[in-house]
Parts: sequence; C-alpha cells; structure tokens
Amino acid sequence: MEKDGLASSGNVNRLILRKQRERLGIVLTVLIVAAAWIIGYFREDSDVLESAMVVLPGASQIDQKNALFIGKTAEDEIVGYAAVGEATGYGGPIKVIVGVDLNGGILGVEIIENRETPGFFRLVDSTGFVDQFIAKRFDSTLAINVDIDGISGATLSAEGIAASIRQAVRIIASDGLESPLPAEKRQIKFGIPEIILIGLYTAGYFSHKQKNVKLKSRFRWITLTTGMVVLGFIYTAPLTISQVIALLSGYWPDWHNNLYWYLLIGGILFVTTVDAKNPYCAWFCPFGAFQETLAAISGAKHFRPRPWRKYLTWLPRILAMTAIVLGLALRQPGVAGYEPFATLFDLRGTAIEWGLLVVTILASLFLYRPFCNFICPIDPFVDFISAVRRLGKDAWIQWKPKPAQK
Repeated sequence: MEKDGLASSGNVNRLILRKQRERLGIVLTVLIVAAAWIIGYFREDSDVLESAMVVLPGASQIDQKNALFIGKTAEDEIVGYAAVGEATGYGGPIKVIVGVDLNGGILGVEIIENRETPGFFRLVDSTGFVDQFIAKRFDSTLAINVDIDGISGATLSAEGIAASIRQAVRIIASDGLESPLPAEKRQIKFGIPEIILIGLYTAGYFSHKQKNVKLKSRFRWITLTTGMVVLGFIYTAPLTISQVIALLSGYWPDWHNNLYWYLLIGGILFVTTVDAKNPYCAWFCPFGAFQETLAAISGAKHFRPRPWRKYLTWLPRILAMTAIVLGLALRQPGVAGYEPFATLFDLRGTAIEWGLLVVTILASLFLYRPFCNFICPIDPFVDFISAVRRLGKDAWIQWKPKPAQK
C-alpha cells in the first residue's frame, strides 16, 4: 500500500511538473513571437518617389499632393498622375504604384513592396501578369477573370496585385482626373474549393467520432484522397506556415475574394479549440495524404525510436518557431515557408524545395509520413493551440465558482 501511495504521489508530481513546463513554454513562445512582431513592425517602408518616375514616362519631376503624385515635364506640363495602392496577397500586403495619363489610360505599374515568395514573382515575370494592366482605361473593371487573366496556383497573390492596382486607380480617378468611380461591388467568392473544404471539415469531425474502426478508416481515406486531389492537385491550396505568419502579422486578405483562406485557418482554430483535435493534418492535408498513399503502396512503417523520440519531437517545433520568428521580424511571411507543397502540386519551386520533395518521396517509401512527423511546421502550431486550450481549461476549473455546500 505504501509503495502504491509513493507511486501515485510520483505520478502527480510528474504531472504537475509537466504542466509547469508547458505553461513556461507557452509564455516563452508568446514573448519570442511578440518580440519578432515588434521588430518587424518598425521596419521602414519603401520610398515611392523614384517609382513614380518609372510609371509616368515622360515626367522629369514629381509633385505630391496628399496621396496623389503629379508627373510634370521640365516645362511644368502635367503628363499624368500616379498613386499607391495596397491590398493583401498570399504572404501579406502588396503595395503597387500606378501611373495614368490625362486621358485615363494606365501608363505603368510597379510593385514597390510585397511579402510574397520569390517563386511567385518568377511566375509574375514569366506570365506577364502586370503587363495586362498597361493601356487599360482607368474605368475598366481590372478584375481577374473579367478583363485580366489570373495566375494558376497563385490566386491569392494575383488578386492582391489586382486589388491594389484598383485601389490606386480609384485615388487617381478621384483626386487627379476628377472622375470619381462608383463604389466597387465586391462579390463573395464562394465556389467548389470552399464547398469541398466545408465538406471535409464536416466529414472529418463526425468521422473521428466513429467507433467502428473499419468504417472510420474508410471515411478517413475518402477525406484524405479528396484533400490530395481537390485541394492539392486541382487547386493547389494547402495550408502553409506562410499563411500562419500572415495571420500573426495581421495580414488578413479581403474576405470577399479569399473566403477559402478564412475557412481553412478559422476551421483549424475552431475545431482544435473546441474539440482538442487536429482536423487538417489527420484527415485531409494534401501533402500528408500523398505521403500516406506512398506508405500504403510500399508498406512503410512508423519510425520513432525511443532514444530519439524527444529530439524528433522538438525538431519540427524548432523549425516552426524559426520560420515564424524570421517571417515576423522581416515582415516577409512568404520567405519563411519551406514546405515543398507547390513543388509537388504545381511543379514549381526552388532547387531546395525540389531537393526536399525528392527526399520526402523516397523517405515515404520506407517511413510513414516522414515530412509530417519530422519537419512539418503545421503540427507544432496546432499543438500550441491545444496547449493554450488546456491552460485555459485548467484556469477555468480553478477559478469557476464552486457550488455552495448545504
């Protein structure tokens, strides 16, 4: 009996120590992230006067009147107007400057500040996306899939550029051309990706409560396959650490055009907070599903040897924290992402991303979900939400009013 009491006391002490370490970890994480956020907040903005000269060819001097830049010749004749517009893309704000001539034709567009990945701007250059706006009239819709072609696999970033151009043109129309445009009608973009995502969340939530193991496994394979095919190969819209950094930075895109973004991140936050489950990684992550498919074909097994377990657990946490701190401090969410998702689903990426993809594919033939278990930054993010949930639950139990004793 005495030994049982000592063992029970030891278990309680270990539980208390574990909770204390977890709370300390939460506090330190919040402090580090806050420090990185503050550093990034005070980074200087770009000087736009030089860019105004570029988008107003023929101007030899630039006058500024509030938000309007006025391009003039040496003889003081006005050649056109320029203004800066800003909208949120995939990694954060995209700032552009647009030049318009006196007849309302767009003379030039230059991206002066962005938070996107280098790979995206290679797409911008190769597709001539920005060139489509040149010579368009100021009163055109300037909307993707209306009079502007989008960029496959970079919908958020392309819409961010288009929205910032529309904003700049509106300033020029009102303050320069004195032809104010009517209020922009923003329709809610709700289509197949959003419907599929809601369906996957719903299916994952109810399926994980299924007690029949075989039926639960079948449901899970259906959601995994759907996530891989639809969210991965068709729409290239998986969750990345860049989106998490954008969320923490306060770079939230316009919800009318980016409802999918809010459903994806909001669904994870809601389900993890309410149900303490990770609905995304386990049930429909496209990249996780791809690895699991390879494992099913090759018979790959779990690999987490006991002597290395602690280190293998901390590796993705360190990588995730490094990416978040770097992205926040530089105010560049896009540069911190290292997942080879676009490389697999859209066949584009850096040499490092291609190398990481090849290694992941080969490792997936022998190890179960190697990227998810040892490298992926998303699972540590969800684990942190769960830890905060436990802390809040313990605090509520401790402080909630106790029923009066009779």
